[in-house]
Amino acid sequence: MTRRIGIEVTATSVRAVEVESGGARSKVLSFGEAALPKGAVADGAILDRAAVKRTVASCLKNAHLERRRFGAPPEVWLAVAGLRAISREIVMPSVPDADLDAAVRLQALDIIPFPEDETLLSARTLGTVTSPDGTELVRVHLAAAHRALVEPFVDVLAESGLVVKGVDLASSALVRALAGADLGVEAIVAIGADLTTIVIHEHGEPHFVRTIAGGGNAVTRAISAALDIPAPDAEQIKIRLGWSPTDAGRLPAEAVAAARDGSAPLLGEIRSSIDYFATLPGLPEVSRVLVTGGGSRLAGFVERLEYQVRVPVTTGSWLENVDTGRLGVDRIHLDTVGAVAAGAAMTEPSGRKALDLLPPEVLVERRRARTTRAIQSAAVVLVVALVAGGALRFLQVRNAEHGVGNIQGEISYLERQLPAYDKVQQQDNAILTDSHIGMPIVSHEVNWPAVLAALARYTPSSVSASGFSGSTTVAPTAATSVTTGHPVAPPSALPAATDTVGTVNLSFSAPQYPSFKEWFDAMVASASFEIVQYSGVSSSGHGVDFTAQLAVTGRIHTDRLAEFEVPKR
Repeated sequence: MTRRIGIEVTATSVRAVEVESGGARSKVLSFGEAALPKGAVADGAILDRAAVKRTVASCLKNAHLERRRFGAPPEVWLAVAGLRAISREIVMPSVPDADLDAAVRLQALDIIPFPEDETLLSARTLGTVTSPDGTELVRVHLAAAHRALVEPFVDVLAESGLVVKGVDLASSALVRALAGADLGVEAIVAIGADLTTIVIHEHGEPHFVRTIAGGGNAVTRAISAALDIPAPDAEQIKIRLGWSPTDAGRLPAEAVAAARDGSAPLLGEIRSSIDYFATLPGLPEVSRVLVTGGGSRLAGFVERLEYQVRVPVTTGSWLENVDTGRLGVDRIHLDTVGAVAAGAAMTEPSGRKALDLLPPEVLVERRRARTTRAIQSAAVVLVVALVAGGALRFLQVRNAEHGVGNIQGEISYLERQLPAYDKVQQQDNAILTDSHIGMPIVSHEVNWPAVLAALARYTPSSVSASGFSGSTTVAPTAATSVTTGHPVAPPSALPAATDTVGTVNLSFSAPQYPSFKEWFDAMVASASFEIVQYSGVSSSGHGVDFTAQLAVTGRIHTDRLAEFEVPKR
C-alpha cells in the first residue's frame, strides 16, 4: 500500500488530500483546505509568497498532516495549472525511453511557447503510428511549464517543511481522479475561480488540453455590478444560486440574470474548445462531458452546457472511484473541489510512465545532500570507533571512582529542591483550574459590538429599531478530572459556525410592509443570524411595527479565548 499527499494551490485556497493506493480501491485518508487572501495567487502563479506559505501551514494543520505525524518532512505531489503550463501530443521518430525527454525537447521547439532554458518538460509515449511512406513513428504526450510558474510553488512548499516529490499538470490529475469507465472520448471541465481547465481524453490519455483564463469569479463580478454590492456579498449570492435551489427562487431576479450573463462567455469558450477538437483529424467525437469545480455548481450551468455541446453533460464525482471510510468532511464540497489534489496523490496505472515537471536541479541538490550526509555519518562513525577504544578503559575507571559520590550529591540536591517544586506544582494547579473555569465561558462569549455592527449592516435603512435586548447562550460546562480533581475544558473550545451563542430580541418600525420583507430577506441571507420567531406586522400611525427574535450564530463570538489558554507542557 502506498500513501501519497496531493497539493493544489488555486486563486482562492490551498487544498491537500492524502490517498492510499494499492488495494482494489484507493482510499482517502484526510482532506484539508485553507482560504488564500485575495490576490495571493492569480492565473495559477504565486504573487504573495508569504501569504501562500501561511495558508499552506493552515491547510496541513486542517488535514492533520503536520510534520510531527510523520517524524520527518512530509512528502507531497504538486499539481499546477495556468496559462504557462501546457500539454501537447506530437509524432516523432522512435527513441529509447532514457533519451525521450531530450529528443522531445528538440522536436517540440516550435510548439512550446517558452524559452528553451526556461522550460520544464516531461514526456511519455502513447503508441506507434505508420507514416504515409511506411516509416514507423511514435505518438508522444508531453507536458511543459515555465520555470517561473513551477519553481515558486516548490520553494514555498519546501519553506513550509515539505518535500516535493513530483510536479504534474492539473489536467493529468483530473484524468486520474475522474476518468470513468471506457465510454469513448470524454471531456473533463474543471471550473475554478479564475481558471477553467478542459481536458479531452481517451482511455486516460489526454488528446487535448486547454486552460481558459476565466471561471466562477466572472459570475461574482457580474452579480456585484448588477446589484451594486461588494464582491463578498455577491459571492454569497452566487453560492446560494448554486447550492440551494429554494434560496435561488427567493433571490432578486437581477442576480439570477447577472449570473446567467456572467457565465455565458465561459460556456461559449467550453463549446468552442469541444467544437475545435471535433475538427482534429483522426480522432473520434466526444461522447460525454464531466464538469467539476466550484463554478460547476451554478444553477442551470450543466443544462445550458449540454444544450450548447449537444452531448450528455453530468457532474463528475471522483469520490465514486474511491473509499472515504470514516473521513469526517462535507462529501459534497470535497467531491466538488478536491479532484485535482486527489488526482495529484494518485499513482499512474501500472506500466504508464508518470509525468514529472520537478526542476532537475532540485533532484541534483537532494542527491548531493544525501551523499554529504552519508560521508559525514561514515566519518563520525570512524572517529568514534578510533577514540572509543582508548577512552573506554579510562572512562570505566573514572566512572567507578566518582559514581558513588555523584549519586549521593544528586540525592542531596533533589532533597533540597523538593519544597520549591511542591510550591510550583501548587501554583500550576491553580493556574490550570482558573483557566479551565474561564475558557468555557469566554469561548462562547458573544461579541456584542460585532452583533450590533452586523445588525446595522443587514437592516435596511428604511427600518428603524425601537427596542433591543440580548442574552448569551449558556456555554458547555467543564467536567472534573477523576485523577487530579481539577476542571477539564469541554471537548470543543470554540463554538461551531452553526452553533447558537446568543439571542437578540428586537422591535422595529417601518414605513410600509415591503420594508419588513426587505429586512426579513436580509436576515435569511445573513450567515450571522437565524430568525427564531417574529411577530405579525401591525399597522401604526407612522407605518408598520413588528418584533423578532434572532439567534446569534457561532460566527460572531469573542476572540479572547487565547487570553485564557494555558500552553500545554
